[in-house]
Amino acid sequence: MEETLLDDFKEFLEEYRTSWNSENPERMSAHQSKDLEVRWANPEEIVSDWGDEEAKQGWNQAYKQYQGRNPEWLFEDVLIEINKQKEGVAVFWVGFKADGKMTNAKLLFIETFRKENSKWKKIREYVENSFAS
Repeated sequence: MEETLLDDFKEFLEEYRTSWNSENPERMSAHQSKDLEVRWANPEEIVSDWGDEEAKQGWNQAYKQYQGRNPEWLFEDVLIEINKQKEGVAVFWVGFKADGKMTNAKLLFIETFRKENSKWKKIREYVENSFAS
């Protein structure tokens, strides 16, 4: 049976999320496009925009911040689909554990990926960071 684009994307998301929990910023950054566009809305009603280089720095900072605290990100899918441009779109909640305990952090992610040289790469990300669990 032929694997569909959606099946391929779902398989990639498993690897992507394993990378997210790897505490390895280079591994995580390898999943993003050089053309990445990111927008984060934080609890203080400040919106930040950045691209590939700033996202790489963000992963470095995040992993350093939680080094030695056994961080774990937990994912709750809302939607995983392929759009008309044959891009993979994932809408999901992210919860977070540190030191084995659930934090009150709860973020809503909308991420879009496209194939670049036959590999899925994140091209857009939007995050709402004003929720608590």
